Amino acid sequence: MNWYIHAAKKPLLGMMTLIILLLLLATTACQQKSPDQKSSKDKSDEKESLDLESSLLLNNATLEQSNAEGKRLWKIQVKKATYSKDREVARLDKIKGNIYQNGKIVLYISADKGEVYKDGEEIFLKQNIIATDPRNGAIIRSQEVEWRPKNSLLIIRKELQGSHAQLEASAKEGKYQTIEQKLELNGDIVATAKEPKLQLRADHLIWTIPKHQVISDRILKVTRYNDKVITDQVATDRSEIDLKAKTITIKQNIEFKSLEPPLQVASNQIVWNYQTRVVSSETPIRLVDTKEQISMTGNRAQVNFNQKVAYLSDGVQGINERTGAKLYAKDLQWNMPSQVVSATGNVIYEQLNPVFNLTGDKATGILRDNNITVTSTSPTRVVTEIYPNPQ
Repeated sequence: MNWYIHAAKKPLLGMMTLIILLLLLATTACQQKSPDQKSSKDKSDEKESLDLESSLLLNNATLEQSNAEGKRLWKIQVKKATYSKDREVARLDKIKGNIYQNGKIVLYISADKGEVYKDGEEIFLKQNIIATDPRNGAIIRSQEVEWRPKNSLLIIRKELQGSHAQLEASAKEGKYQTIEQKLELNGDIVATAKEPKLQLRADHLIWTIPKHQVISDRILKVTRYNDKVITDQVATDRSEIDLKAKTITIKQNIEFKSLEPPLQVASNQIVWNYQTRVVSSETPIRLVDTKEQISMTGNRAQVNFNQKVAYLSDGVQGINERTGAKLYAKDLQWNMPSQVVSATGNVIYEQLNPVFNLTGDKATGILRDNNITVTSTSPTRVVTEIYPNPQ
């Protein structure tokens, strides 16, 4: 590694003057105390004084590092740089600079303080850190970070704040991979997407900025707002968010709740367009109207919460939870405000009071009121079975 330092030269103390000064100090010290009589504090102060005398101080300096091929890895300007006597550590004040990758700037950085170790292979920044990726416009703020040029890795150790046109996020800590432009967040994450407003809460998120993708492999809680009013809430174990398409693929232990209409959704996997409020599923799904106590189960479904209508297919069962009435069909459309259902294909309607069954090709009516009409294209297709009450 090549580590270059550029700074204005300063006049140095004359060698003769320095020798005379040291002799005077040594003579005075001998008159006051012998070496054996020195306290531990005296020895510590003396060591610190010698360290300061042997260190190198540069003002308004420019530091940079290149790899073995001569490609620049980073270049920073500092108001002050203080080097240790072995020149292995540099302590920096008021830092501004660039981080490079394949000859191109990948991060603009600034910080109040910093330290450089291992011939420039590790850079620690502290206090009021701002790192900006000019390729995607992402801005990372923190109070403590570490940059590792060999790994193209920015480690954010304290009070992470990330902002972008699509998402703003905060977390305890994180990592930013400059090659993939991927930000990993950990601990007490709160992220907010705009248009519409979507709030995410989790302990672990991976945000790949060029792909507009946010992935969570742990519990994620999502709240959607219309202005300041909550419209939907979701909790799940696994999810993948497409910030450009404004969709969330939700997997495992899904709890989806719409406040208007009041509907709960349970499934192993759903795709939710949080802009249009449309939920679709290619796996078994159960919808529950908590107010009307109606549940619908199907093998496939699409629910439009803005239009308040659900389409279920490939085998559907509707249940009136209050009366026990059931409706079976191949496909079903459910209008939630009116509670009208329209079912087609191998329809069966069962009622408990009085006990009877209806079978046919089509059914329409209001399941909530046990008011279902079953019809058929063939006059002989409708079958009614009535069961007398046991005595």
